[in-house]
Amino acid sequence: MNYMVCIAALLVSLSAFAKQGRIYLETSNPQIKTGSEFYVDVMVENLPKVYGVQLTLSYDAKSVTLIDQDAKAKGTQLEQGDFLNKKHLYTLRNQADLQSGQIQYIASQVAPAQSAAGSGRLARLYFNAPANTSETEVSIQVAEFGTRNGEKYTYAAQAPLSLSFNASYQVQSAPRSSIPLWAFGLAIVLLLSILSAFFIRRRPATTPDSQPA
Repeated sequence: MNYMVCIAALLVSLSAFAKQGRIYLETSNPQIKTGSEFYVDVMVENLPKVYGVQLTLSYDAKSVTLIDQDAKAKGTQLEQGDFLNKKHLYTLRNQADLQSGQIQYIASQVAPAQSAAGSGRLARLYFNAPANTSETEVSIQVAEFGTRNGEKYTYAAQAPLSLSFNASYQVQSAPRSSIPLWAFGLAIVLLLSILSAFFIRRRPATTPDSQPA
């Protein structure tokens, strides 16, 4: 209950149009093979420090089918990205209306998470393209971010992401898994430690200098 109050405070407080950064949609290839699955990413770039988000997305439910990303939860959900701290994230709403083609996503970080800033992937949507689909659009209707101090940044809607479909197009490649920068650093340190230990073991033993007769 306290989390819900915190999210409400973040997203209903002082509002301001954001002058820094942007939010947009992207995909690896907008030309998609009919009858195949594809994805659309919700990306942010150069955002100021924020703590929560309220997002409304829209797609043509008659042209494509949204694929649920959480079988344990009721309804149809999008996949949360890595821009916000998923270990300390409270999701108030992650629900799609399959009839109207509208997706609502409301979430906020909770202590001890630090404010998020910069660029990253906010969410990912997976779709299926029926064989009779020729083109469609996915758009951002509402994009509001709340700060830890109760301020709210509102981002103007960007142009919809246009997608086309044809049986001759290639199946879209699977998205790359995003690995935090610290994980790369840890992997390098572990690798160097293993190599160092390996070479030390293989180093030939030194023999004492021979004593003069």
